[in-house]
Parts: sequence; structure tokens; C-alpha cells
Amino acid sequence: MLLIFDVDGTLIDSRDFILESARRTFAGSAIPYPGDDAFLATIGLLPERMMDRLFPERTENERLDLSARFVDAFWTLRAERPDAEAPYDGMDGLLATLTAQGFTLGIATGKKRAGVDHMLVHTGWGDRFATIQTAESGPSKPDPTLIRNALAETARSAGDTVMIGDSVFDMEMARAAGVTAIGVGWGYNPSNTLAKAGADYLVDSVSELGNLLVRLRQPR
Repeated sequence: MLLIFDVDGTLIDSRDFILESARRTFAGSAIPYPGDDAFLATIGLLPERMMDRLFPERTENERLDLSARFVDAFWTLRAERPDAEAPYDGMDGLLATLTAQGFTLGIATGKKRAGVDHMLVHTGWGDRFATIQTAESGPSKPDPTLIRNALAETARSAGDTVMIGDSVFDMEMARAAGVTAIGVGWGYNPSNTLAKAGADYLVDSVSELGNLLVRLRQPR
């Protein structure tokens, strides 16, 4: 079975890091900060798509400027605090257990490849994932291309694949690709929102996720 993980809000806790980057983006800007909840609701999209959703009334140039400012703020903060994006408690052990149990692991994220590589270095997960789909791999979520790329790269079928994420976009992408969708409750979107977006299962802890994945692999 192929297990595809989102990154921010699923594998690593980057909430404070993202919000500080967002606040720096809008510091001194004529466009007011939309607030933490509104910004977190866009996590998972490319920066350009984030600003499109947050500011549809603004001009394209204004939105592109904001996305560029956000990327700059993000990388500046990462240079200041390289260890700020830590794995959620229990995640390192879960990935090791799943690997030992014979699951194939993958990533599908709106992060750039450089950001994913940074995470892999700082977590020691460089050998965990058989397929890594990033912002450069295809259109932004919820387009299903990232999942379809992962299926092709690992020679897995949609019926033998699970997408695990914390955002509406993860659930919508999974539905569009025809794979099982698991929503995690420790990320940036509430469980009821994930359910409405099409989650097949919802979990509230890393240990609950591990138990569910073992059950899903068992013959029915």
C-alpha cells in the first residue's frame, strides 16, 4: 500500500513558523493582514494561489507581489530559525514503523522541493519516501496530478493508495484522484471541515493514524 503524506500540518508542525512569515509579509504593506485563521485555511496551496484566494479583489500584480514577499519572509525566517519546523510528536516513530511493516511512503505537498529537502535533512527522513511530489511537480492542489505522479512513479493503483493530510485541498485532491482520504485533526483545518471536503476517515492522533493504516491494509 502506498501512503502519501502532506507536509505542513501533517508531518511537521510549522504553524508558528508560517504565521510569523505571514505577519512579516504584511508588515508595512498597504494591504492588511487577513488574520491567522484565514491564512492557515490556505496552507497547502502554492503562494500565488494562496493570495488569489485571500485577495480576489486585488490586482494580479498586487497578489504576485504578496506571494513573492511571503516566500522571501519564509526563507529569511528559515535562515534565522533552521530547526523551527519540527515533526509532530510520534511522527518519526510512525514513519519508521510503517517502513518496517512494508508500506511504501510518499509525499505530496505545495512546498517547493528546496523546502522539502530542508525538512528531510533536519528530520533524518531522507530515505523514507519512495516518491516526493512538490510544487514543481504539477498544478497546485486540489488538482490530482501530484497523486497521479506518485502512482506512476511507484507503480501503485489508486485502490491501493491513501492520501493523508490536514487540509481541504488534500481531501479534494484525494477524491479527484480516486484514492482513500484520511484527514488528520492536529493540523490547520478542523475535522468537520475535512469531513465536508470528502475525508473517508478522520484521526485525532498519530497513534490512531498508525492503527487505522494497519486495519486498512488487512483483507476485507
